[in-house]
Amino acid sequence: MATLEKIRSKSVLLFVIIIVALLAFILGDFLTSGRTYFGGGTTVAKAGKAKVDYHDYQNRLNLVSEQQRNQANAPDNDDLSQQVIQRLLLEKMMENEYRDLGIVVTDAELSDALTGSAPHPAAQQFIYTMSQSLGLPAPSGQAVYDAMMNPQKYGLPAEAGAQLKQYWAGLESDLEQLMLQEKFDRLVNGLFTANMLDAENLYNDVAITRHIQYAAKPIASVTDEQVEVTDADRRAAWSENKEMYRLNEPVRSIDYIMVRIEPSQADRVAGTKEVEDALMALNAGQGTDMVASNSKFVVNHGTSTRARLTDNRLKSFVDTAKVGEAVILNNSGDKFTIVKLLGVSSAVDSINISMMGRADGGSLDSLLAEVNAGKSFAELIDGDKVQGQDSTWTTLAAPNIPADIKAALENNAVGSAFVLTDTIQGQPASTLYRINRRHTPVSVYEIAQIEYTIDPSQETLTKLSGDLHTFVSNNSSAKDFADNAAAAGYTVLSSAVSASSSHVANAADSRPAVKWLMNAKKGQVMPVYQDNKQTYLLTAAVKNIYDDDYLPYNADLIADQISAQALKDKKAAKLVDEYKGKASDVAGYAKLMGVEPQTGDAMFNSPMLASLGFGESLLQGAIAAAQQGQVTGPLEGNTAVVVFVVTGQDKSGREYKFEEYANQFNRQLGIAGTRPMQDFQRFALLLGNDKIENNSLNFIQGFGE
Repeated sequence: MATLEKIRSKSVLLFVIIIVALLAFILGDFLTSGRTYFGGGTTVAKAGKAKVDYHDYQNRLNLVSEQQRNQANAPDNDDLSQQVIQRLLLEKMMENEYRDLGIVVTDAELSDALTGSAPHPAAQQFIYTMSQSLGLPAPSGQAVYDAMMNPQKYGLPAEAGAQLKQYWAGLESDLEQLMLQEKFDRLVNGLFTANMLDAENLYNDVAITRHIQYAAKPIASVTDEQVEVTDADRRAAWSENKEMYRLNEPVRSIDYIMVRIEPSQADRVAGTKEVEDALMALNAGQGTDMVASNSKFVVNHGTSTRARLTDNRLKSFVDTAKVGEAVILNNSGDKFTIVKLLGVSSAVDSINISMMGRADGGSLDSLLAEVNAGKSFAELIDGDKVQGQDSTWTTLAAPNIPADIKAALENNAVGSAFVLTDTIQGQPASTLYRINRRHTPVSVYEIAQIEYTIDPSQETLTKLSGDLHTFVSNNSSAKDFADNAAAAGYTVLSSAVSASSSHVANAADSRPAVKWLMNAKKGQVMPVYQDNKQTYLLTAAVKNIYDDDYLPYNADLIADQISAQALKDKKAAKLVDEYKGKASDVAGYAKLMGVEPQTGDAMFNSPMLASLGFGESLLQGAIAAAQQGQVTGPLEGNTAVVVFVVTGQDKSGREYKFEEYANQFNRQLGIAGTRPMQDFQRFALLLGNDKIENNSLNFIQGFGE
């Protein structure tokens, strides 16, 4: 009883403590979740000491998206997002490297690059363009700078100087980064500059051509059944090229099923009938009102002369069609194009005119008098008070030409000048015209083009989605997912995802699915995901998770590659064991191998070795090291087991010059030679063994969240 009494006496205090704790929890969650979806902090990505902040990332993404808005073949937003992250990471790594190495661009260097006698190439276009705009006799960065600081001196308004300062500041910033990068590249390239030994070795490599006799037994002559590849063989094959399998960030291997949302056969039958019914209605009545109320039909009206039609099928149509006739012009897959000839009229397709007007909107009577007195339009147009064109070709067959202008240009005599006054926004506006030349009127066709696409019906979508949902429900492990897909009518494909993956495989708009897969456990199956445009359904299973420094030798992502290399090595080893020491010369080995001996030339640094193929570096090294007359082999090459003997060698006779071969070394073997390094080279160099931590998935909402 005493204990219960104590609890009662403390109940108010306990209640307050609980409320405060809950409030702290809620506020804490609010403050953190407001920054990301279920993630903390504002670091989008980091690599070593380099970090990309969310606000920098968002600002750059907005800028790049705006720049690429109207560009053809622009990457989608998910691709662009990862490209921006990669670029910002590189910039941050470069900034750290500049600081650590003490690389700077001084004010004097930057000033000279912009206003010196020889501006930096990256600044020359800006300086040239601005110099032209200012009317300078020659491009001059100093003069452009002076115009920026003293706009009135060049007849510029103050606001033009302010805008020029803004451009100049941007150019300074970009140029400074470029010059820092150039200094870094020169420093790195200097590490790969030829020394005396490099130059002499290269001279020896290219100066000597070795003549060889060889016998080559194709590795493929050994069948798969003749060798047994063990786990140790695979591990050895992996170890030979271990660096190829280094991981810069965790990766997950997945199996996935993608179902394209396409019309069913029933949808196609119904859609085709709807098109046929529309065609009948269009031919039976006037205009296009009979299809305008159906949103599946997209109707566009236009007028054109025959010469301006670019589609030969349309040309053939207008040549034979009667007014009111409609036909199916094109049927490609599920898309139909219907055209209907609405009318035929006559208009001047080509007319050459002169035209001018006064900028202040004043009377043109005096200008008309001067034209009639023999003055040309070119003499009267000054580009300031009087604006216009001395001679221009146009058409009167285009739509939306005002009726009064069209009538005047059609009916006035060639050579006559006249003033035409119209009203624009309630204000009179006059233009002085002269007709210089007018072609004979041609037929103008009014055409309706009607597009129709057969889309999947709701019933089709429901069935596709329902079937895939049922499959996922019945196969909730990665093993069942892969084992039972074929029986259910699905094709399983394999891929890999990481936090930096823009998509799952080639599925656009699937970044939310990437997030789900990166948060899942091994063996889990993803619920059915549908893209925003309703073009596909997607599900996937996480097969394996790899987050060490390297993909292991038995990783499913490289299993086929490793097994193929191990199989090739095992076959080559069998041939080496079979022939090793069994003959004393190449002819004897060729007889044992069942091949003809061959001859060829070998140069150490040549990409091609005799007729054996490209990239035979092991064999080329062995040939360079072999003594003349000594039989060497059998050795494993890329495609054959080879026995060879150096039968002779020729020297080019060229004199050794350090400068010549040092320059050749730098061009051929330097990390970038005389060319600038590429971004991927800088990134790999600076990343080293560091891992990329891409947190950008925390800043998007996954599906189902």
